[in-house]
Amino acid sequence: MSTPQAILFIHHANDMYGADISLLHSLRSLEREKYYPIVILPLDMTTGMLSSELDRLGVEYHFVPLGILRRKYFSVGGILPLVKALIRGVARVRSIARSRDVALVYVNTIVAGSGAIGGKLAGVPVLWHLHEILSMPRPVRWVLYKWLKLCSKRVVCVSRAVRDSVVKEEPGLASKSVVVYNAVTVSESETTEPGADLRAELGLPPETELVGMVGRISHWKGQEILVKASALVLQKHPEVHFVAVGSYFADEAHYLENLQALIRSLALEERFHIVGYRSDVVNVYRALDVFVLPSIKPEPFGRVTVEAMTQGCAVIATNHGGSCELIEQGVTGVLVPPSDPQALAGAIEQLLSDAALRKNMGKAASIYALNHFGLQSYERQIRNIIDELVEAR
Repeated sequence: MSTPQAILFIHHANDMYGADISLLHSLRSLEREKYYPIVILPLDMTTGMLSSELDRLGVEYHFVPLGILRRKYFSVGGILPLVKALIRGVARVRSIARSRDVALVYVNTIVAGSGAIGGKLAGVPVLWHLHEILSMPRPVRWVLYKWLKLCSKRVVCVSRAVRDSVVKEEPGLASKSVVVYNAVTVSESETTEPGADLRAELGLPPETELVGMVGRISHWKGQEILVKASALVLQKHPEVHFVAVGSYFADEAHYLENLQALIRSLALEERFHIVGYRSDVVNVYRALDVFVLPSIKPEPFGRVTVEAMTQGCAVIATNHGGSCELIEQGVTGVLVPPSDPQALAGAIEQLLSDAALRKNMGKAASIYALNHFGLQSYERQIRNIIDELVEAR
């Protein structure tokens, strides 16, 4: 039997959100008799849930200074540190790719550009998996898309919205890019006993109507929009409670502080609950009467929306980005304009007032999500792309 060929995966974080889960799905898609995965994680994130899961799966991983493109570098004073970090990251990836004789470098997210450059300089084909619609300053976008064009053999986009944004900025990427929708399962989240009652944890009666969202706490995810909408909903539905589930990046605690200040200013402390990261989000979805994802910027895909759909939730999302590819208006969910608390409040009120509509919409959403975002289809597509690139080498 021949020795499995090494594939080097470059990733930007050590969490368990969308791109992290996609990485695990890609790793699981590998035929281990053919390929041996090696994962590179950033040195500034040596503790986290992803590395713990890699331990459980028996996947080799290393922490390396990668020069991940983070918000802290977006200033005049951050340019020189970023350049130095990128140079170190490129050199390390190039060295590892050569010393381990890797057959493919798989870069997971656009902000891990040092992985792509390092792979290119090592003479290894690069598969670049994009989970983002970039809203960075134009010069930064220009540089990143040029890197994409120069370094990648294939670009995998998680939605048509992501691919359209890429091709609009760099038309030369049209022939390299392909859409592979994320697989959506909640098995990674079922680490506690099913049936845990979120209402009981919040001290609410079992019959309480509960509206909520799941996602990292940040400005663009729209938690503040949901808070403002909740104040409007409570004028007509005074017994409803709201919940936001998720954590924040280590250097973005101010988003949580701003959110808490807004809740206090609207006197919603007894009605709007903030819960940290949950590994058992399946129980959150099952507890919600209405799920909301009020993202201000376009969602590249909207994994949490599909997760909620699989659990039969009636869902509301903003009408841009990947969410438009997930929801058929009025059938599998409701789409509302972004940054519009009044429109969001109206959609929530409509669903709260019509239990039959919620039930029918949730059932249709579950059928659609389970039929279109399965793990087997995702694994097959990723395997085919990896095989094609490795064999062409």
